[in-house]
Amino acid sequence: MIPQLPIVFISALGEPGRHWQSVVDLLPGLTTVTYDRPGVGTAPHRPPPNPPLPYSAFGDELATLLDERGLGGPAVIVGHSIGSLIARVYAHRHGHRVAGVVHVDGAMPQFHVYPGVESPEDGADGDRDATSIDIVNGEVEVLYAEPPGVPTLVLVRSPGRWAGTTPPAGADELWLASQRILARDAGAALIVAEHSGHPIPREQPELVAFAVRAVHAAAVAGESVLVDATELTVVGGHLDRR
Repeated sequence: MIPQLPIVFISALGEPGRHWQSVVDLLPGLTTVTYDRPGVGTAPHRPPPNPPLPYSAFGDELATLLDERGLGGPAVIVGHSIGSLIARVYAHRHGHRVAGVVHVDGAMPQFHVYPGVESPEDGADGDRDATSIDIVNGEVEVLYAEPPGVPTLVLVRSPGRWAGTTPPAGADELWLASQRILARDAGAALIVAEHSGHPIPREQPELVAFAVRAVHAAAVAGESVLVDATELTVVGGHLDRR
């Protein structure tokens, strides 16, 4: 048994921790941690020269923040989009601190749906002081990151739900394949969100909370994750039918 098992949420690119609030509200009685990375939300920017950083730098910052809050032990890590990439590298570097993982529509390194539009800057649009992601070195880290062997679930958006203009041909297939590979490598079930695009935490918070509770319960019990298909249907999801 793990007497205290906090749940740590890692946000998407440029998104503040408050974007998890709808999920946190559905987890009464559990210890949750949301935070703003430097230059995001209410957090001050990193001081100059502020070079591009790989995912390991963000993961190490998270480890330091948790130490400062007295939460240096194991935790369930929940990462959305680029937060999933940070979670993967964090788990590889700080495996003893990871009791479970939930990937929420995890990003693919170097994948841009709309070339020339998407930015690697972790901050508000047009923020010249925002920290940029070192995409190339970050991808190397992700490729070398081994799954931690803990209870894990992977969530993926509804097929065809892309914001803005129509994505390039094959984008849906590529994205789904990446999530299937992530789930396979982690020994995890892949859950398909039925009513949301990429921002699953805001569009289907009940589904994310369901996955978090399932992983948290498995981690506390030291068992495999159990996903009740009927309960999953109620919160708007289904297991991948590949």
